Amino acid sequence: MKVTLRRWLISVGAVLVVIAIIFLAGLWIVRSSFPAVRGTLPAAGLQADVQVLRDQFGVPHIRAASMHDLYFAQGFVTAQDRFWQMDFWRHIGAGRLSEYFGKSTLGTDMYLRTVGFRRAAEDEYRAMDPDTKAAFDWYAEGVNAYVSTRTPSALSLEYALLQLQGVKLVIEPWTAVDSITWGKLMDQDLGGNMRREMYTMDLVQKMGLARTRDFFGTYRYGELPVIVSDTELPRQLLRGSVPAGAGSKAAAFGRSPLQMLAAPAVDVGSAPWGLPEAALKSLALGSGLGIGSNDWVIAGSRTASGKPILANDPHLAIQMPSIWYETDLYCGALDAQPGKNAGEPFHVQGFSFAGVPGVIIGHNDRIAWGVTNVNPDVQDLYQEKVNPENPNQYEVNGKWTDMVVQQETIKVAKQDDPTVILVRGTRHGPVITDSSGFAGYKGFGINPASGFPAGLDLRVLSLRWTALQINHGFCALVRMDKARNWNEFREALRQWDAPSQNFVYADVDGNIGYQTPGLIPIRARGSGLVPSPGWTDDYEWKGFIPFDDLPRSYNPPKGYIVTANNPVTTPNYKYFISDDYSHGYRARRISELIEGARGKLTVSDVAAIQADTLNLSAREVLPYLKPLALDGDAARGRDLLLQWDMRMDPGSAGAAVYGYFWQALVEEVFKNRVPASLWNRDTVLEDNSRLMNTVAELLPDPVAPLWDNPNTLDVRENRDQVLTTALQKGMKAGLKRLGKDVGKWKWGTVHTALFRNQTFGDSGIKPVEAIFNRGPVAVGGGMQQVASSDWNPEKPFDARGISSMRMILDLSDFNASVEVNATGQSGHVGNGHYSDMIRPWALVRYHAVYWDEAALRKAGVTRLVLQPARPAKSAARTAVSGSSGQ
Repeated sequence: MKVTLRRWLISVGAVLVVIAIIFLAGLWIVRSSFPAVRGTLPAAGLQADVQVLRDQFGVPHIRAASMHDLYFAQGFVTAQDRFWQMDFWRHIGAGRLSEYFGKSTLGTDMYLRTVGFRRAAEDEYRAMDPDTKAAFDWYAEGVNAYVSTRTPSALSLEYALLQLQGVKLVIEPWTAVDSITWGKLMDQDLGGNMRREMYTMDLVQKMGLARTRDFFGTYRYGELPVIVSDTELPRQLLRGSVPAGAGSKAAAFGRSPLQMLAAPAVDVGSAPWGLPEAALKSLALGSGLGIGSNDWVIAGSRTASGKPILANDPHLAIQMPSIWYETDLYCGALDAQPGKNAGEPFHVQGFSFAGVPGVIIGHNDRIAWGVTNVNPDVQDLYQEKVNPENPNQYEVNGKWTDMVVQQETIKVAKQDDPTVILVRGTRHGPVITDSSGFAGYKGFGINPASGFPAGLDLRVLSLRWTALQINHGFCALVRMDKARNWNEFREALRQWDAPSQNFVYADVDGNIGYQTPGLIPIRARGSGLVPSPGWTDDYEWKGFIPFDDLPRSYNPPKGYIVTANNPVTTPNYKYFISDDYSHGYRARRISELIEGARGKLTVSDVAAIQADTLNLSAREVLPYLKPLALDGDAARGRDLLLQWDMRMDPGSAGAAVYGYFWQALVEEVFKNRVPASLWNRDTVLEDNSRLMNTVAELLPDPVAPLWDNPNTLDVRENRDQVLTTALQKGMKAGLKRLGKDVGKWKWGTVHTALFRNQTFGDSGIKPVEAIFNRGPVAVGGGMQQVASSDWNPEKPFDARGISSMRMILDLSDFNASVEVNATGQSGHVGNGHYSDMIRPWALVRYHAVYWDEAALRKAGVTRLVLQPARPAKSAARTAVSGSSGQ
């Protein structure tokens, strides 16, 4: 007995020792990638010592003596925290995901190679001005100075996991083109309406024009705000002075998008131009859905300090780690501002993307800026007639023209031979129907008069897109970081080609402003709403809206400017920008809170605006519930809603009831009217403001056609019946999930945010997902509240699009400014800064912005000194172990 017990104890002990060894080895692998944040580190290529001070949230404050060393150190430090994320993004942009993830991502790679983000980035780099090219090259030098000292597993845990799966890793040097390629991905997420063109044609084919028109609402100009009013626009930019051919959609502005189909007829051919679900999913590369944003600037006439306050919170799909990387860049060199302000240092602080030098959103010592998306129509699909005798020729004005044909070779993990594809291009751009997700959507027809084969008509779709031509947006970024006033800021934005953003501006002298930048096309003919004929010049782009004609505002009399993806102008503006706006709920609420303030506004007041959860759509809907004849659970739910304050707070029972009611109402009003094959497509459900707006337009008419369910041929439903049914269904679903005591329901119980890692966070292996993911956490807000946490009605109520960061800048004292990122600074699992901002973010709390040296050192920092060093001979001999407990 004793011998048996002793043997068992020895066996258990051995097992425990093995487990301990595995645990300690895993812990060592995880911690080995943590950045060193104290002491000194050699950095080959650095010209002089650079100080890197990190505050309690891990935000680096970089102090350099030259611009070379500043951008170099930014690249070095960002790679310390986020290199896996940077490398993953460059593999996406270059269409090289399959090198890491095998056949599962081959379709995505084929699409990305077809579109050609990497090719466009290479062209853009060659066209860069010397100053911008230098900044990007110096940044890349810094990234490589860090990466060259590390083995793959010492760079990030993700590489170790890939190696365990047998993936052979070769970490290539970072280049400026890698940074530019990431910018192209953001162009896709923020400036693409290609899917909308496809989806519109699907709706028309399945539902007909009349029903499709009803599905889209109209923007309620006069009731809901625009960014730049007619009185702020020069008279020559108002309609009535429209030059011939300029702004082909102008006459359709303010109507339902489908009413634009009354423009000159477009031959849509015989092809089913729908977009397969697989292709849609392949385009959602981490953002896209739920995209929106708020930014506003308040003049000193409305603030307690007498100086402007600027606020920004971009809404993007949830990412882990965050898309944003906070940074503070300081250079004390006399030449930091070339040719002017001699002796003044260069100092800029704010948010950048991991992999991109400088600051995208933030401030320097003179000016501040924020952005939201304009949602411009800068993508057009063209039908191209293909020569039946030669598939590499297409028709242009009655003549066959050779396509540009390129070969792309895609390496695939665990596959001996690479996959080779041919990419064809026309004068408009890449032939997207050559990519795997779109291959089944090439069109054909046969002319009855000619028969086959003489009458054979073959068609493909090509994509024209401003992002695929040479852009100068990063040149604008470098100049914007150095701008000293409104005029210099606008001159920088003159080069901002894509993606077009609503820029708000403030300066320490008390000025505020707004500018729309970007290449926004002027079409010769047609709406661009659906694929246009590409075989003639009739539907070509004739140029772009001149920069000086783009909407802007400077020191408006009302004392504030608000942008929240709502229309930039009224229909009276002579050019067409977009018909794909948010329907103004957030912009209206922000304006209400600014104008309704009881006193002068402070940073705390602006923070309360960012946290506001009032549901303006509920304010439109609830009066129609009061007269309904209800009983049972539906009556209980209605009575609670009539007493509710209409705030979507996490602890609110009324918010939970309304969430379930709204989800059921969307089903009753919209889902029953859209063919099942088209309903759960991201395109129809990505903009909840459109659904809200359409409901608001329907409510005054109790027998509007859209209330009627076309599937019930013997019944004609009306408004009250639909509202009653939605309440009944919503309450039934809520009772099942949250219990019988409706008063104890909480919105935050069902409305949560899960921060899912983009790579291993969706592996399907629960222990691995638990390592990489964080949450879910209860969140307030929801669809089109200022505190945005958008959700899909078909997948209630998980947040999909959130305020990806929040920033409030006080132009009277930048030290009084506050910010918060959605996750944390680090991309390393287990690091203290991997997720330390999630809780304050969920509670709409902030951390301080340490602008001057005294405030920074008083708060407590870690200090790392980067020193010049000779180039490392090998990673094994020069690797610096991660010693930080952060």
